[in-house]
Amino acid sequence: MDKSIRILGLYESLNRGKIIKKSYVAKKYGVDEKTIQRDIGDLKKYFEKINVGDEIKYNREAGGYKLYTIEDRFFKSEEIMAITKVLLESRAFSKKQINTLIHKCLKFCIPKKRKHIEEIIKNEKFHYVPAKEDENLINKIWEISESIKDQKIIKINYKKENDDKAVERKLRPQGVVFSEYYFYLVAYIHGKDYKYPTIYRLDRIVNIKTVNEKFRILNENRFEEGEFRKRVQFMTTGKLIKIRFRFWGKSVEAVLDRLPTARIITQDEKGTVIEAEVFGKGIIMWLLSQGKYIEVLEPKELREEMLDIINNMKNNYIT
Repeated sequence: MDKSIRILGLYESLNRGKIIKKSYVAKKYGVDEKTIQRDIGDLKKYFEKINVGDEIKYNREAGGYKLYTIEDRFFKSEEIMAITKVLLESRAFSKKQINTLIHKCLKFCIPKKRKHIEEIIKNEKFHYVPAKEDENLINKIWEISESIKDQKIIKINYKKENDDKAVERKLRPQGVVFSEYYFYLVAYIHGKDYKYPTIYRLDRIVNIKTVNEKFRILNENRFEEGEFRKRVQFMTTGKLIKIRFRFWGKSVEAVLDRLPTARIITQDEKGTVIEAEVFGKGIIMWLLSQGKYIEVLEPKELREEMLDIINNMKNNYIT
């Protein structure tokens, strides 16, 4: 078969997203595999010459050659838009950090779309206000993550809210999670036999030192950030409790979104009874935010605590 027809056939197959396996196409065209390899080499040179951003590479998993277009190697404009919107809305990073992160994200966008995205987010970038300025935040996240991976103990100096004096803590770090504008370290205090971990806000950590001392976590006991995040509200820890409440607000879906462990027990004219597992008392803040549309049923202690808080709130309005 004529070489030009063979190469055009390979080109058409690649453009359709097919995988080129040398043994198969060599048999198809009645040539040896070295000839197909040369054909692929010619196509590679062609794509390099026309410089459209497309590239032929060997895909090990598929066992053949694949054409990677510029769309395969870059983020789509809508993907970059979504990422930058999340970064800006998080308010987690300093002004300098957010500008750097967005600038680097845009480099992985299809070039002809970059200017368009920059124009759309320009106003949000200009008015961006971080929740807290911490130029070392990204380094802290990395250093703690490395300690977790290596299972190494860390020492931190930590400033509590409204307290200028930093306290030292020796910790067994378990995970880093993000919630409500801030990154948090979840860790056990070394030498203390607490059943549940403690939470530290990263921007309040003055310094971190990795100690040349290791701790061991069995796989079955490994901390899972995702599972922990489902059960903690407003980043307050405490024992794991199961709560049950009746809700008759407008959107049950919004409740289920807020509490990932929630499940509907019953639904009738009196409302929807929902059950969920949560860590600690942070859930109280959310329960109170629902106003007259919620009633805590269980546990009894939480129901009584809610009643006390409501009575105290009522007293604030009595003159």
